[in-house]
Amino acid sequence: MSYSADVVLTWLANYFWPLTRISAMMMVMTFFGARFVPARIRLFLALAITFAVMPALPIVPDIELFSLHGFLITAQQLLIGVAMGIITQFVTQTFVILGQILGMQSSLGFASMVDPANGQNTPVLGQLYMMLAVMFFLVTDGHLLMLQMVVHSFTSLPVGQFLQVGDFLNLSKWFGWMFQAALSMSLAGIIALLTINISFGVMTRAAPQLNIFSLGFAFTLLIGLMISWYLLLELYPHYSQHWQFGVEQICNLIGVDCA
Repeated sequence: MSYSADVVLTWLANYFWPLTRISAMMMVMTFFGARFVPARIRLFLALAITFAVMPALPIVPDIELFSLHGFLITAQQLLIGVAMGIITQFVTQTFVILGQILGMQSSLGFASMVDPANGQNTPVLGQLYMMLAVMFFLVTDGHLLMLQMVVHSFTSLPVGQFLQVGDFLNLSKWFGWMFQAALSMSLAGIIALLTINISFGVMTRAAPQLNIFSLGFAFTLLIGLMISWYLLLELYPHYSQHWQFGVEQICNLIGVDCA
């Protein structure tokens, strides 16, 4: 039995474009897109997911794979997958910024180490909040929800249809929203540490003989640790709220009703 080149290319296109969107999402998604996850593992996982969900996907349009139009569709699938997966990174990086803000304010920022997720040197407090956010993402089945939404995206945003300009504008607004959300979560700690610094400033003016630098540094570190421990108690409600906002953004991106 022999098959013509057109039949083989059509069969490849039916699997290649869904694989492109799924693998692009997993390339940048939280946990799966980290540097400690080998690229070969991501590739095999994307292949397995593509073959598993292929019977539930709509028919791919009859477009030649190795053509200019096929190249544009491949680029579209890459952008759609990256846009879906990067929102999970935005949610996680919000808590990294939270830890960095508290670390700078409480003098805990000098304790830093290499982040295994992106290979950058970040404060330990930021890595702590990042690891907790990733654990929340996995425990609440966020990865399964992302796979479900990417499968639904092939129906609401089929192969050959591209995102709107407003969708990219909403994605760009996340950069400001991350800092806004992190600042709102750390605002209580910032005010507490500012009050302590003002108190030590008044003490310095009242009693210049006191060694405020050595005393204030240790006291600020202690208060910073207490504030960080206090934030851990209410970290999951904040994550749940931010993750729900991220899910709504993904649903609006692919045109799916999340209600």
